[in-house]
Amino acid sequence: MGSLSTPGHPRPQASNVPPSNSEPVAADGSQTTPTHPVRLREKPVPLGPRLSTIFGSIGLLAFFVWLILRPPQRVPVVFLPRYISFEANIEQGSPLDCRSQGCLLVIVGTDLRGQGSIESATELSRALEKRGIETNFVVTGAPVKECATAARLFRRPVLLDPEGTLTKALRISELPYWIVHDPSGKILSRGTEPLTETEIAREAGL
Repeated sequence: MGSLSTPGHPRPQASNVPPSNSEPVAADGSQTTPTHPVRLREKPVPLGPRLSTIFGSIGLLAFFVWLILRPPQRVPVVFLPRYISFEANIEQGSPLDCRSQGCLLVIVGTDLRGQGSIESATELSRALEKRGIETNFVVTGAPVKECATAARLFRRPVLLDPEGTLTKALRISELPYWIVHDPSGKILSRGTEPLTETEIAREAGL
């Protein structure tokens, strides 16, 4: 027999839409747990650069400033007129004209202080020659004629630097100046105070 229904009223149809308060139903009829969006924990945003980054930048900047401001570490390759004597022609020479293990470079001006250091410097150079250390002298800071006049007091070959090319390259502001270097030009010692024979030999590794 068929099912009974009330005359005049349609037979209610089964609805596949679950009630709003019911749990979702899977295809096999089992209930499923509703999923919810996962909320990630928000990380705090830093307000500025880290201290390590700041100090690292400061240290790097200080290093570059030190590289720029530190005195040159090598005698520059420059060619200057070489005064030998009043009768001889002026030749070309270089403060790197040194073939011994240790080299001494003495730079003087044409003033009284510079001229007053010439005698002791030449005596020192003769003592150093016995130990295999060569000496080059440079007179600078005045026109060629004045530099040549001062160079005669050495009674030996002297380089003339009227334009101050060498002192500018070495960033020298006070004369006389003493530099001990090896044959390649690497500076081992430098300063305005005269060095003794023992000190120069020690700096040159002799």
